[in-house]
Amino acid sequence: MAGRAFSCSARYHYGMTTPHTTGHASAPAYAVLRVDRRKAKAMAAIAAASGHQLRTKPTPNADPDAPPPITMFLAGGKTPYQAVQHLLEGAERRNRETVLCREIVVSASPSYFRPGREHFGGVYEPDRLKAWASAMLAWAKRTWPDQLASIVLHADDEQTPHAHILVVPRVQKAGGGWKLNSKALFDRERLRDLQTSYGKAMAPLGIRRGEPGSQATHSEVRQFYGALQSAKTMPERVKLPAAPKLPSPPGGIAAEAANALGSVLGIETAHQRALKSHTEAMMHWRETVKNLRQQDAAAWEQMKARSAMAPLTHKQQKTAPLQERPLSNVIPSGPKMKNGLR
Repeated sequence: MAGRAFSCSARYHYGMTTPHTTGHASAPAYAVLRVDRRKAKAMAAIAAASGHQLRTKPTPNADPDAPPPITMFLAGGKTPYQAVQHLLEGAERRNRETVLCREIVVSASPSYFRPGREHFGGVYEPDRLKAWASAMLAWAKRTWPDQLASIVLHADDEQTPHAHILVVPRVQKAGGGWKLNSKALFDRERLRDLQTSYGKAMAPLGIRRGEPGSQATHSEVRQFYGALQSAKTMPERVKLPAAPKLPSPPGGIAAEAANALGSVLGIETAHQRALKSHTEAMMHWRETVKNLRQQDAAAWEQMKARSAMAPLTHKQQKTAPLQERPLSNVIPSGPKMKNGLR
């Protein structure tokens, strides 16, 4: 089934470049693919994933004022939940532990979406986003021709564009029909193959696959986590308040009569006042969440800034004459552990 057409518009973007070239110096761009370890074995879990992807419920880590997500593909229905239901129809389920659906998140390094401006969260170049989204959609259709349920693109409400993919792990039975078999599609070897095939699909855009089986050895990763190790106190992630609950409509004959009388006489009912208060509370909550997220981002930007300075400081200390270096830099402060960390 062909996916729905989509369009992308950035609230904040800079001058456009071609998807393959840029005038900015930037870090290498890597393909990002993560298969959620949580395996949906009940429809409630799929409903929760669908609500998160479509932002039908308050999502603390997303900008509540951002444009809505973009539904790029649905196998059926109007939501990812309904699309999964469509593919599950008639599929044989062995027992209650049978996996109904798997979720995959795909993206690329920030250096691809905003070359030279990696630390500007929430911005991207539209032409690059469209090129990546088109290539990703084609790859997903080739990879799961009979299992792809939905693809939802989050472009504007988080730090870096990414897409949520729902896959129903159904395979054809020998006698016809479908049965659910998650291991047939998502065992360890297949997971490696997914990383490789996704990397190959992104290669024409200048996005490369990471080294198979390697540890995190990129210099910027070492710097960042080195700063975390050396920090006496790490910045704590802020705890966001829960969204105000919508007041329940009044029930009973007396309440309905009061509402009807209030409407006739132009008198504001208690429920109407509660709704107004809820609207004001939601505005205050959005502003509070926005401020807290900015504070959180600022704290982590400071940590990243310290990590960026760490190699330069280390280099200066290493090249300084031994007699001029601080004693603490010459004498170890503790036992040396694995990988050279103390």
